[in-house]
Amino acid sequence: MLAAILGVLLLRMRGPSPLPETAPASSFSAARAMAFEREIIGTASHPVGSAAHDAVRERLASRFRTLGYDVAIQRTFACSPYVTCAPVANVIARTPGDARPDALILAAHYDSVPAGPGASDDGQGVAALVEIARALRNERFRNPIVYLITDAEEVALLGAEGFVADPNLLRNAAGVINIEARGTDGPSFLFETSRQNEWIARTIASALPRPATSSLYYDIYELLPNDTDLTVFKRVGLAGIGFANIGQPVHYHSPLDNLDNVTLSTLQHHGDHILAMARAFAAADLRQTSRGNAVWFDVLSFFVVWWPQRYSLGIAILSLVVLLAASFLMTRDGRTRSRAITLGVLSFFLTIIVSLVVGFAGNWLAGLRAGGAVWVAYPGASIATAWLIGIGAAIVIAQRFIKYAGVDGLFLGHAICWSAIAIALAIFLPGGSYLTIVPALAFAICALLRATVKLSEGASAILCAAVAAILIFPLGLALYVALGKPILPFIALLIALVATAFTPLIASMPSLKRPILTALAIALVACIVIANIVPAYTADSPRHLNIEYVDDGAAPRWQADEMLPAIAQAAHFDAAPKQIADWTAPPANAIVATAPNLGLAPAELQVIGDEHQNGRHLTLHLHSARNAPRIALIFRAPSFASMRVNGIVPPPVTRRRGGLAEGWHRVSVRATEATIDLYLTRNEPIDAVVIDGSYGLPPEGAALAHARDTSLAIPVQEGDLTTTLRRMKL
Repeated sequence: MLAAILGVLLLRMRGPSPLPETAPASSFSAARAMAFEREIIGTASHPVGSAAHDAVRERLASRFRTLGYDVAIQRTFACSPYVTCAPVANVIARTPGDARPDALILAAHYDSVPAGPGASDDGQGVAALVEIARALRNERFRNPIVYLITDAEEVALLGAEGFVADPNLLRNAAGVINIEARGTDGPSFLFETSRQNEWIARTIASALPRPATSSLYYDIYELLPNDTDLTVFKRVGLAGIGFANIGQPVHYHSPLDNLDNVTLSTLQHHGDHILAMARAFAAADLRQTSRGNAVWFDVLSFFVVWWPQRYSLGIAILSLVVLLAASFLMTRDGRTRSRAITLGVLSFFLTIIVSLVVGFAGNWLAGLRAGGAVWVAYPGASIATAWLIGIGAAIVIAQRFIKYAGVDGLFLGHAICWSAIAIALAIFLPGGSYLTIVPALAFAICALLRATVKLSEGASAILCAAVAAILIFPLGLALYVALGKPILPFIALLIALVATAFTPLIASMPSLKRPILTALAIALVACIVIANIVPAYTADSPRHLNIEYVDDGAAPRWQADEMLPAIAQAAHFDAAPKQIADWTAPPANAIVATAPNLGLAPAELQVIGDEHQNGRHLTLHLHSARNAPRIALIFRAPSFASMRVNGIVPPPVTRRRGGLAEGWHRVSVRATEATIDLYLTRNEPIDAVVIDGSYGLPPEGAALAHARDTSLAIPVQEGDLTTTLRRMKL
């Protein structure tokens, strides 16, 4: 039964079959969308400020015009709360003549990181919106639909910042559907919503086809420092939802995020989701409000179950009350004892502890040859190790307690623990409370039926295990993709939770215990061996490694993220990392080697104005003498109060982040020059670091780049850089 649930889950996670170009005009076709992507996005990386970036924008605007839309390019200068700034050019497409308010915004971004072409992040999002614009161009809804293809999302969500900073644009917007990617395949997860989302959950449940979503994703994302364009839209009060795929995360922000690695089933899944939700939200009242958040989850991607979050604690308490009543009836009838139930509670918590501890040990053994790889090329054996440990730990612990607690004592003790955890989650992580509330209800119902109509042990175990597996097995697969090897011990814990539903029955059957445990042990050893035989890195799943040339005015150097034998042969790198930045927290370190002096012109900082009334007001002009596309000013000023960049005041910080040491501040601009106003409450000197950077290495770094490329390693994020750095006092 559990194998059948896992099989159905694996099949559903593969996504829908992509529709051909001959699909009905009202449907989303991944083949048509892929043709749009090849036409618009191309094969080159296109970061902000590059010629390729401008060319993508022009092709995108031209395609929307060909589809019959009015297209405007919003050009502005925008800053993030963390003072990363850039000139941006958003592409905005509207139905001609439809200037109604309360627009539904369909959003994606067209820029890429410097290290990769961005075919999935977010080329597939752009292509999906173009195909949806084609499908919807003759449909009319209660709310107008506006297609917003933002710029500079990879820089700091700056296109979205520029959009919401324009009151005329923001005034007419009421809701947003955003599409993102953090990999190149996998299901289209609806993972993010705006707050007070009861009405959104109701809409999701009624309209989302082949859903892959839960309120747990929402809660976790709210706790993480990660952001998407939807973060900006939510900050200004717009209702919204966000989709993303996370399969093959090693391709993310790298050269492997290319057209060859775009997965058509993922693209089809995104398109089906966004098209359905666009029709649903465009027909809804986007200004409506709810009393609070909802709890929701999909059932094996067939449908969505939801309820108002405020009901969760009551449901969890009700399940505990029913369990206590069933326990009373069964102890009264002499079928179990309170001591046996207490032992059942103890066995549950021992199962959790043992599965976690052994999970850490198993993960260490399975990763002996993986080095520091977060995601390995062949993760199946490591994931299976975690699953086997979870099941094995639950069976072993139950076997030790069955003699003293009996089946009913173990079953009721486990059930009470499920209810107790459900109550805790309803209070502290309400979006994830469904993971234990629904199984706790199943346990409570089965316990009551066992106490009243003598429901069999087998039926109880099957029903409770099935419910728990349907809810938890998806996490047992998705968490590795999301977080990598460090999460595997916690996956073992989750699988052990599922196993507590059926281990009382297994432990009571002596003829099954030994062969099951023997098979599990053999499979566990085999998985650990296989995990250490298969390579951690391959050409399709390489390690990430950036190289940088830094001219600091004293001793030019090469910097690398880590040491590889081929790179060590290409330059004389020091064996131990050295501190390269004292303004970060913790201080940044890198492997360094002496580099030739290329005579690069450093970035220039000119003091235009310096007023000393009521503190200090400095006006600075920062310029790259070699026209590098990114410049930065990092400074230490204990009495720093505020700043402006090109006259723009950065928006307020709503989510605190680390990264800078005490007293240090940073301005980063994706342009060759900028004017910066600094305001201090005291007249004090400033320690400043002036930096500019250009993408790629100078010709003198060709040997290093080649050594990296032959070592199953690729650049990522910003990629290789050529940087100048100067320190000064102001």
